[in-house]
This record gives sequence, structure tokens and C-alpha cells, in this order.
Amino acid sequence: MIDSQLSKVVETVRTFPVIIEKFKEVVLANLVLLGEIPAPTGLEKNRMDFIIERMAEYGVEMCATDELGNGLVFLPGEKGDKTLLIFAHIDTPFEQCVDHTFSVHADSVHGPGVADNSLGVAVLMSLPFLLDKMEIRLKNNLMLLFGVKNLHQANQEGLRFFLANTNQPIDVGIILEGAQLGRLQFKSVASLGGHISCQINRRISQESAVRVLCEIVGSLTQMDLPADTHTFLTLGAIKAGVAFKYPARDGFLEFQLSSSSDITIEELTAKLYQILDNISQDPGISAHFRQIALSKSGGIDSSHPLVLAARKIQEVLKITPIESIYNSVVSPFVEHNIPALCLGITEAENVNYEDELIQIKPISTGIAQLMGMLMAIDGGISCKV
Repeated sequence: MIDSQLSKVVETVRTFPVIIEKFKEVVLANLVLLGEIPAPTGLEKNRMDFIIERMAEYGVEMCATDELGNGLVFLPGEKGDKTLLIFAHIDTPFEQCVDHTFSVHADSVHGPGVADNSLGVAVLMSLPFLLDKMEIRLKNNLMLLFGVKNLHQANQEGLRFFLANTNQPIDVGIILEGAQLGRLQFKSVASLGGHISCQINRRISQESAVRVLCEIVGSLTQMDLPADTHTFLTLGAIKAGVAFKYPARDGFLEFQLSSSSDITIEELTAKLYQILDNISQDPGISAHFRQIALSKSGGIDSSHPLVLAARKIQEVLKITPIESIYNSVVSPFVEHNIPALCLGITEAENVNYEDELIQIKPISTGIAQLMGMLMAIDGGISCKV
């Protein structure tokens, strides 16, 4: 995009928070109605049905679900030369039995999943309404993707399925998350999420699965993690046994390896298998590895026009940047050579806990940055990788 064109967009964006403030009640209403519908990963249908109904109320004609259950909304542009995909996952990390009642206060909204990712979905769901009310007419097509089966072991299955099977060429992607405002993530780290199970055959061994898992943890923490590839090990969860007086006969460990290098992850995975092979040589003891998540490294550079435009828009809106540029949510786009970045809408606390909450005031600014990016891309900034 020519600098003067981007400058015009930036100046226009300055006025957006005040304009959006007039329509924020619609977004908040969508947030509460949507957020109070439980949507654990794989059980998102009721929430998706509500989204489809809302799209019909907004007069959106091209709205459907795919074979996996993703919600797809197509908003044709005046020219349709490019297609911008805006994605938000609709599943949350809370089971259906959790009380999903939301409470709205003067400056905050409280409820499980309100930040991750009910607010992101509510903004995406409100986008046709907001574009209409703000009289924004885009030359390029918009594809709104309400993704299912995204979190944890689902490994972004909904988004991956769509990108692998769509007949509509995607030129650029924007990922919406409810929090935190200031995030601008455009690179994906290589990562491996794993589940290691341990079983003890009581007929052969009186060993405890707890001790075996501790040995595995010790071996993992002793692996050489190359500093030059920013490689880290996260020990996420461990469980074994039933009581203090009985040797545990089974258990599991869940972990994540992350790195800027795909090769490093491959090498560490090979070492992991060797560790488990050594453990399983003892009579009556077996240890098995199962991959539960995988992402590839890649993404666009800091100098990419998409990133530069986003930074200018955040600057003019006085959004304080969050340092990390890495997020595994970018990985599916990397796999298809599509430039993409992830944006947050507001500030939040206690994310992924039942007392999760978001701040109301920054929402208008968060939506303004999204609108600014739509206009910047529509104005011609390069979307080439």
C-alpha cells in the first residue's frame, strides 16, 4: 500500500472507538447470549445454531456449516479480487456441567470462557452488523469462520479442516481472541504436545507408576534444550494412583516441547522415544507416547506490510503492545503459506478459570483495530508471504 493511503486509514481509525461505542451494547448482548451456551470442544452445536440464527437476523444470505461443523459466512466484496479470512474458535475449556451464567457489571463481564473465546466470537458474529452501521464497504471478500474443535487435544482441527478443503482461495488470515488487547502475533513456534502413559503389570512387578513417571520427568528435564532455537519444556499435568498405601499401577504425564526449529522438535521426539524404550525394558513396566498437538514453525516477518500496518493502527489507537510475536494458532496458516496474524480485543483476568472476566471499556478500541486492519488490507497492502 502507498504510505499516503495507509495514512488515510490510520487517521480514519482514530475516530472509530467513539463510533463503535454507540454499538457496543449489541456486541455485549451477543457476548452474554452466546457465552451462556456451553461449548466444550467437540460439543459446540448449540452454540453454532445460535450463531447461524443471529446471522439470519442480520440478513446474511451466504451462511452455512461444513462437514466438521464449522460455521462459514461469506460476505462478497464489491470487486472480490481477494478474500480475507477472519477466524475465531467457538469452543471453550469448560464442560457442560459448569455454570455458564454471565454477570455484567459497570466495567466488566464475568463468566467462564468470556475471554477465551466468547468475546472473540461475539465480535466476529457482530461484524456484519457493525460494517453496515459504520457504512464500511469493502472491495475484497470477507470469509468469517466460526471454528469448532480447536482447543487442547483437538489441535485446531476445525481450522485445519477448513483450510485443507475450502475451494475459496484465502489471501490473508486474521485470528480473533478475546484477550489480551495488544497482542500482535504473526509467527508460529514448532511445538509438540504429548501424553505419556505408564502401566504396571501387577503379576510381574510391584513397581509404582509414580516412580516411573518421576524417572521419565527426570530424563525429560535432563535433555539438552538448545538455547539458540529458544527451546522449552513445559510439564503440564501428571496423575497416578488411588491412595497413599497402594503402589500406583498406572498414570500419565502431559507435556509440551516448543522451539523455533522444526528440526529440534524432531530430534527431541526421537530422544523421547529412546527414553520410553529404556523404561519399557524393565519386566512388567510399559510406557507409551501419544501425540496430542503439533505445530510447525514459520509465519511472516516483522517487516511484512501486514505487521507494519497493524503496528501503526495499534499506535494511533494507543494500544500497548504485548511482547510475544509467537502463537501456535498461526501454524495452520503457515502450513498453507497464508500470511496471518492474531489480534486481541480487550484486557482480561483469570483466563481459563471459572471466574474469568473481561474489561468492557477497551472493547471499542479492540474492535477499532480490527476495522482498521480490514480497511488497510482493502486499501492494497501486500499480502504476499
